[in-house]
Amino acid sequence: MKQKFNFKPLPMLVAALTVADHFEAEKQVFNTEKPLWNDQFVAAFRQAVSLVMNEYFGISTKEELRNQTNMVEELSGKAIADLGMVKTQIERDFRAAPERCQWLLDKLGFKEFWSKASNNNQSMLIGLLLAFRNNLSQALFDELEQNGVNPARLNNLISYADTLNQANITQESLKGSTKLDTEKAVLTLNDIYDRAIDICAVGQQLFKKDKLKKDLFVFSNLVKNQGTQGSHPSGEPETPPEVPGA
Repeated sequence: MKQKFNFKPLPMLVAALTVADHFEAEKQVFNTEKPLWNDQFVAAFRQAVSLVMNEYFGISTKEELRNQTNMVEELSGKAIADLGMVKTQIERDFRAAPERCQWLLDKLGFKEFWSKASNNNQSMLIGLLLAFRNNLSQALFDELEQNGVNPARLNNLISYADTLNQANITQESLKGSTKLDTEKAVLTLNDIYDRAIDICAVGQQLFKKDKLKKDLFVFSNLVKNQGTQGSHPSGEPETPPEVPGA
């Protein structure tokens, strides 16, 4: 049994819940076109998605995933800010000793990791924080502090290493689960995907003259909006081609 979609399962499920949200915002239009698509229909669809999220990922709503992601992003932002300030202070406080300055930056991981870490590369940021923590001996800490580097920033960075690494592991574990390898799981995921695409296909036809609303039912966009890339398997378009003159 093979998945019908080329997205990770969790982003697909979050997108499916977003489809349900958009459906409910336009339910009168949908119900006029398809009378069986009523409140019970969308409630059953939403419940099916939530059950899978809870069973396989241990979360019951997309808000839980968003909260975990927000925590990682908040920690990352603070870490990058502190790293940038410490790097600048080392460069300025050790400007009279350029060789020592460069040695310190290399020793603390800036040379290897900073360029990508400062551009929000999560693995490079964690690598830099771990290198910083592991190589910042008490002697180096004292040397930096004595030359004017803010000790509070140094302590922050030491604490961020394990906290951000664990938060990132938790976040990534939500995005993949060995339980999803079973045939039952694939069947369930494919069913949810098919039902979401059913809604999207009809929605794109209903709102084909209103681009803003039509785009709300482009499933691949709903996945990409989460920062996840993916495409549909060959031979399976997201929606049927439009009929000329329809």
